[in-house]
Amino acid sequence: MRRKFVSPQINELEWLQASYEQKKNRSLELGVKAIDTLHNEGKTVSYRTVSDKSKEIDPDGKGIHQNTIRKNKELHNHFLKHSTTKVYKPLKRSHKPLNDDLEAFKHIKQDRDIDRVRQRYMQLTKPELVDLLVRMEQYIAHQNQTWIKSEFEKYN
Repeated sequence: MRRKFVSPQINELEWLQASYEQKKNRSLELGVKAIDTLHNEGKTVSYRTVSDKSKEIDPDGKGIHQNTIRKNKELHNHFLKHSTTKVYKPLKRSHKPLNDDLEAFKHIKQDRDIDRVRQRYMQLTKPELVDLLVRMEQYIAHQNQTWIKSEFEKYN
């Protein structure tokens, strides 16, 4: 009979945790030094510049990767305090009232460039598209009402 090999998992996990902790601390120290150096020099503090500066500071020349800054919570918090890069904020567009804009649809031409129209619609956000669709339906309903009224008046 064969005996199954049972690895001493407890010892391996302790060793791995110690190794991970050591690497985490090394990354934190290098990152903080790189961020502080860039900040003191008046240079931009971005993921790339911190990564590059950490390679200059590191005696081994390895430095830290950009993703290390994002994944290490302590380092990321320190980075956010000193970051000079812009945070993406979606543009806030004005919301037009539904009924005020119905006359604008009268000027739509049938022979317009459909590809350009499609391109313009692809740049809109979902709420903007919904708003536009509701306004178009209001316009169609208004036009239908006008047409029905005129047809009814023809026969009277």
